[in-house]
Amino acid sequence: MKHLLLPTLLLTATCTFAQSTAEELAASATTDLARLNEHFAGTVKFRIDKHQRLVADYMSGGSVYRTDIAHFDFLDAGTCAFDQEEKLLVLQCQDPRSKCIDKEVRKTGTVSPTGRMNLPLPANDPTGDKARELLVKLVETKQNEELTRLAET
Repeated sequence: MKHLLLPTLLLTATCTFAQSTAEELAASATTDLARLNEHFAGTVKFRIDKHQRLVADYMSGGSVYRTDIAHFDFLDAGTCAFDQEEKLLVLQCQDPRSKCIDKEVRKTGTVSPTGRMNLPLPANDPTGDKARELLVKLVETKQNEELTRLAET
């Protein structure tokens, strides 16, 4: 009987720990998202939709002119870098050949798949160092949250 009780207790404790870890990651992602939005100061507004995708609304004059949508699972945080020539922060898909980001241009209503997200830099971050740090943290946190949730099942 005690040989059966110990593994059951360990399994129950492990599942409880994994659940709290996923919840902690979700809370951390919410904080990361708020910090990212604060840093971009209305240039780009980030959110996570009901399908757990990253949504970036590009703003001009208080209205959205473009929206990028991507599943966190397909993004490669390691590619997030400042493009000196274009003066943009670039985030790419894990597979360089894939087009994992949907770009919707509001004026024309066209949606086109693309392999990279091109983000304008906040005025207070000319090299994008802080913006990159915050975006990478959000992407990695959401990816870890998903892996943790999968491990729970």
